[in-house]
Amino acid sequence: MWKKCFSLGLLAAVIGGAAEPRTLLVEVDGVPAKEQRKGGRFDYSDYDRVGLLSLVRDRAMLLATRAEFTALQHAGFHPVRVLESSDPLALYKRGLYGPTLALPAVYHTYDQIVARADELVKAHPQRIARVQIGETTQYHRPIYAYRVSREARQMQDQPGVLFDACHHSDEIMGAEIVFTLLQKLVLDYGRDPAVTAWVDRHEIYLVPVVNVDGHNIVTSGHDPRWRKNARDVNGDGVAGVFPEGVDVNRGYDFNWAMGGSDQPDSDRYRGEHPFSEAENRAMRHLLELKSFVLSISYHSQGEVIYYPWSWNGQVAPDDALLREIAGEVAGRIPTMDGHGTYAISPGGASSQSYVWLYGRKGDFDFIVETGKGTHLFAPEEVPGIIAANLEGAAALLHRARGPGLAVHVTDAATSRPLAAEVWLPRMENNTVDRRGTDGTFGHYWRLLRPGHYELIISRPGYQTAVRHDVTVAPGDWTPLEVRLQREK
Repeated sequence: MWKKCFSLGLLAAVIGGAAEPRTLLVEVDGVPAKEQRKGGRFDYSDYDRVGLLSLVRDRAMLLATRAEFTALQHAGFHPVRVLESSDPLALYKRGLYGPTLALPAVYHTYDQIVARADELVKAHPQRIARVQIGETTQYHRPIYAYRVSREARQMQDQPGVLFDACHHSDEIMGAEIVFTLLQKLVLDYGRDPAVTAWVDRHEIYLVPVVNVDGHNIVTSGHDPRWRKNARDVNGDGVAGVFPEGVDVNRGYDFNWAMGGSDQPDSDRYRGEHPFSEAENRAMRHLLELKSFVLSISYHSQGEVIYYPWSWNGQVAPDDALLREIAGEVAGRIPTMDGHGTYAISPGGASSQSYVWLYGRKGDFDFIVETGKGTHLFAPEEVPGIIAANLEGAAALLHRARGPGLAVHVTDAATSRPLAAEVWLPRMENNTVDRRGTDGTFGHYWRLLRPGHYELIISRPGYQTAVRHDVTVAPGDWTPLEVRLQREK
């Protein structure tokens, strides 16, 4: 009755012009467990996304018509009217922000995140550096990445690990997780052996907020449902008016036309072309600066980890290893109800950051959908969700030590590092771009299962090198030195 009531109610409201508007904000306690768990996780697609604002544990906040309110009563629920208003935004604010109509102080604005991070940069310049990777589309605010390493004042020849958050404005829990992880990596260095090892062995980048303008719309109290960036799509000079903006996580150039929507009023509007949005270009710039072995992009909600990919019946070339790593990370993150850990699932293969990072850049990227039942969690839920997801981040950082190949390519005559293509012909197919070494250090780190591999290393102007039986040992990285000879 719960699902039927609100699925059919939304349909009538959308296609029946004379339907009664939803003017009631309703709270319902005691929602049955079967309605809270769908396939091991909560998914808004099981429900009416407009009417259902949140379903956390057994408590729901929803918008309803008078008829739907009565139907809930007849179904045996005990709905409570919280607010009645003809202004949908007023209902959303009260339902998602709570009685104060403002974001709880447990969350941070972008300015607060930057101010605290800048304090860490000033106090620990060897450990953390701020890197501006771009600016926002609408208001030209700076977008920052933070580099944490054993010597952060300059780039290191080490495997890269990336954590980013808040492609979607209202999924602010990810920003809190990345912000907390950033502080932990800096402040616990030298005190926590695990943290010290992660920082010594890797170059870690953290982007607490990708979609800075959109994040500000939510954290400022303007609109808690905002998902996209703040682009003034219709060009009327007024930004931040629902449903304007572009979905930043549908703007990457891997199967771009197959993802999101081409309709500007859709909350998954992908923009006019790949990388039309400055936020996407900022992430592209970061990947031009540094290649990454592993990464996590934090979203909300669902308590599930998505990995690349399931696409027209095909899986990714590294499917087995991607599933293995996703399972390791998910197995460390307890669910909010304490009865299990996060699920894993292959995602689609179009226009989102994780498929772009894997398909174009060779980075094993995972989307972690944090928490269950809402995007804006009550203050008492936030510390637990952060702590749980830090366990997952620890699992990812632990896996970044290998096993795999550390390929180093240089000029045979000068020993100069070379940017070269590194192809594993028995594994990689035409669904992914060819990977390769960076031009600064000549290194390419490639996660692999222990075993035997064939590699073809090439660069224009040089003789191609073939390694027929390269053994990857268990445990750490297996080094492979390749010296390319110039063509005569």
